[in-house]
Amino acid sequence: MAYRALYKDEVLTDRERKNMIFLDVIRRNGPIAKTDIARITRHNIVTVSNYVESYIKAKLVVEKGLDVSSGGRRPELIELNHDWGFAVGVDIGPEYIIAVITNLAPRIIKKSKVARPKGHMEIVIQEAIKVTQKLIDASEIDRAKIKGIGVGISGVIDKNAGTVRDTDPDRGVTVGNYISAKSILEKELNIPVSIGNDASLAALAEKKLSLRIDDENILFFFGDVGSGIITKNDLFWGSSWSAGEIQLSMTELEDLELPDWVGKSHYFKSRGLDMGMVDDVKAFLAQPQNAAKTDLWELAGKDINLVTMPLIFEAAKRGDKAIVDLIGPTIDLFALKVAYLTNFLNPEVVVIGGGMEHGGDFVINRVRRVVKKIVMEEVSGNVKIILSRLGEDAVALGAVSLVAQELFAEV
Repeated sequence: MAYRALYKDEVLTDRERKNMIFLDVIRRNGPIAKTDIARITRHNIVTVSNYVESYIKAKLVVEKGLDVSSGGRRPELIELNHDWGFAVGVDIGPEYIIAVITNLAPRIIKKSKVARPKGHMEIVIQEAIKVTQKLIDASEIDRAKIKGIGVGISGVIDKNAGTVRDTDPDRGVTVGNYISAKSILEKELNIPVSIGNDASLAALAEKKLSLRIDDENILFFFGDVGSGIITKNDLFWGSSWSAGEIQLSMTELEDLELPDWVGKSHYFKSRGLDMGMVDDVKAFLAQPQNAAKTDLWELAGKDINLVTMPLIFEAAKRGDKAIVDLIGPTIDLFALKVAYLTNFLNPEVVVIGGGMEHGGDFVINRVRRVVKKIVMEEVSGNVKIILSRLGEDAVALGAVSLVAQELFAEV
């Protein structure tokens, strides 16, 4: 099978696009009759039948018996041959490197999660290569059946230069070459590799694996450090694959003559994936008189080092007033970003992830309240705001989904 990255400057052929559409419908809905594929995709039954026959011949699709007849000949059912091939998805995230190997369902067969190493982006990329190699070896899957590796990277990507820049000031701003990582993986494993921004791939995963097929315009928030954008069912990468960054470079404001508050505003920059909430709560608990004011101290076993974002959200969901008062304004500031971009892009669905999904109703209700109050009613009345259903696996599964799309296109 020929293989190439789809998201470059070339336009998909009519056959490639139909392959992606038909096979995705079969994956989502199988076992399914050809007539239902035609109905869902709005293509005529002759076209659908011709494509399906080619998939059966390639053994990518298998027949699964007959459906109940409503009169006349009983229609044959087909479904995707999920074990026709396998894919690896790698998430080089702000805090962890997560790698999964899946079949085409996609069902996770094996998963690995390690802390992101400190230091230069090149060190991080090298660690991701090691994690990927170990995962494939541990899976014991025939490498000939692994059709591709997708990698989602946290950072600002420049496809023209082949670089990814880590913008987190706590780690130090460093630049790595993702082209070299791609080359190393392809050379050592003899498996095609595709690379993209982590938030963009998380958006793709939500689109493909958790949302309705009719949801065509989607905005995914990876906490407040980045976003992924789906427009008319396609990922919007931007001209250099950097679309979706929701923070500005705030290091050189001196000669711009902007108000002082601009440099201090959380709206224009990020305090990290947890928006500084963990540091804020730890500082609060470090004051002896405050520990007695919150149940979180007991939840953390009276150990300040065990305070995490999920634990903070657990306390907030229990109605811990001290924690609600402390982190509520931070959630509202995040909601302001959601509101502005929702108003600007007019999506059908906004998905909130990047760890924020642990906040449950506490987070989603505050975000919805802000959006309803300040977004244009024509926009707010038509958008669904939900929490990520894929959680920490969203980026890795998005990387797998990217591989699957490329495979489907080339059948």
